[in-house]
Amino acid sequence: MNAIHVNNSDNVGTALTLLHKNDKALEVTIQEEIPKGHKFATKNILKGQPIIKYGAHIGVANKDIKSGEWVHIHNIDGERGRGDLDSTLKTIKQDGNRSHSITNSSKEYKITGFRRPDGSFGFRNHVLIIPSVHCANKVVERIANEVKYSGISSSSDSKVVFVNHQHGCSELSYDATQTQDVLVGSGANPNVYAVLVVGLGCEVVQAESTAKQIKTRTPYKRVEYFNIQDCGGVNASVKKGVEIVKTMLNQAMAVKRSEGSLADVVLGTECGGSDSFSGLSANPSLGAASDIIVNHGGKVVLAETTELIGAEHILAERACNTEVHKQILDTIRNFEQTVIDSHADIRGANPSPGNIEGGLSSIEEKSLGCIYKAGNTTVNSVINYAKPITADGLTFMNTPGNDIEQLSGMAAGGCNIVVFTTGRGTPTGSPIVPTIKVASNTDTFIHMNDSIDLDAGTVVRGEKTIQEMGVEIIDAIVDVGNGQETKAEENEQNDFSIWRLATTV
Repeated sequence: MNAIHVNNSDNVGTALTLLHKNDKALEVTIQEEIPKGHKFATKNILKGQPIIKYGAHIGVANKDIKSGEWVHIHNIDGERGRGDLDSTLKTIKQDGNRSHSITNSSKEYKITGFRRPDGSFGFRNHVLIIPSVHCANKVVERIANEVKYSGISSSSDSKVVFVNHQHGCSELSYDATQTQDVLVGSGANPNVYAVLVVGLGCEVVQAESTAKQIKTRTPYKRVEYFNIQDCGGVNASVKKGVEIVKTMLNQAMAVKRSEGSLADVVLGTECGGSDSFSGLSANPSLGAASDIIVNHGGKVVLAETTELIGAEHILAERACNTEVHKQILDTIRNFEQTVIDSHADIRGANPSPGNIEGGLSSIEEKSLGCIYKAGNTTVNSVINYAKPITADGLTFMNTPGNDIEQLSGMAAGGCNIVVFTTGRGTPTGSPIVPTIKVASNTDTFIHMNDSIDLDAGTVVRGEKTIQEMGVEIIDAIVDVGNGQETKAEENEQNDFSIWRLATTV
């Protein structure tokens, strides 16, 4: 098989290998070279007609396209998020109903981890050091490194981790609140045993208030704070921080693992560096795993709001009630309006240049592939960025598409593990949440093997079904829960970034 037709109503196919002129693919004679992963017309498409993939619009033809010709950004215009073409938000009537079945597994999965007094479950048991403001970044980093290299006992699942960020001061009130929400949520995450917050002393987001909010959310945790100005400078602050963190780490090392199950999983789903295979292999496989977790009583989070533009009609049809249905549509359309108000072409920002090189031509095409990550269960809740994840089953969190801002928001919401699909490859990982990387194609899995855990290219080659790959993802989640490090953890990827809403003042 050299090409695939995703849906019977599609008028484009996707090349599974490099196609040459006069090759036959899907009973079509190829008219020009089609790069691997890119699209070609399976019938004549007139200028102004929609391009259909996944059974939905991914744009319109900006010129006549003959059967067998390459279909990409040179002859397709996205209909959504195109502030350069139009200043209005379009409503395109499409059927959102899908007949996809929900994947389940009767197998009982046992996970070991760290049961917290409030019932939450940690896959890790780390001591986290947080700067309340970017002025404290270097002090925090020095504390972490001095403890790490002091010879004190630690383990892969109970160690000192830290974050750096560029926020905490000169922020308008709503940005300062969002910064504090992410910092507090990170400290309250069940993968964190204890927290030290370090401030400068004169910033907007104060160390004391941040620490007290963490303590209020998780009263069973040891939470400490201090300001560099009060300590008398850098060296005194580092010395004080090392003493506090060493004590915290000794206490963390004494905590024993306890048993858990998939019902304890709060799974964050993410895709980054996507290509056209992401929506054919890795994302649907993660969707199958998401279904299994929900059916076993766990929680799943779908995010990346910009990467749902053009697929919101499908997600909204899965809402548990009319209120959630409206929240889904409003959240996505409001984000799209912000993009339109910029009067810029969303392409190049999302999909990114790498996404486009990988075969994605519009935000709609990317979105229709992204949505598969969340499987097919009911959407039970819509929440804002970094807010606590409380609803059972599937939750939609409003986040940007930026990988690290999204990852940090889901971790702050309470995700205890993340599965991150990628077509082009990425090293991204969280300091507090184990992040399993799944490649959409085998070439990327081999080429970036030190950063990627699983190969969903087996689905493209027909060696595994989407359901079988979904079970493999579940097995990997269980392994990580039982202490196996992800590639991102091995590489000490402590990526952390906060979604900024306005300008610095």
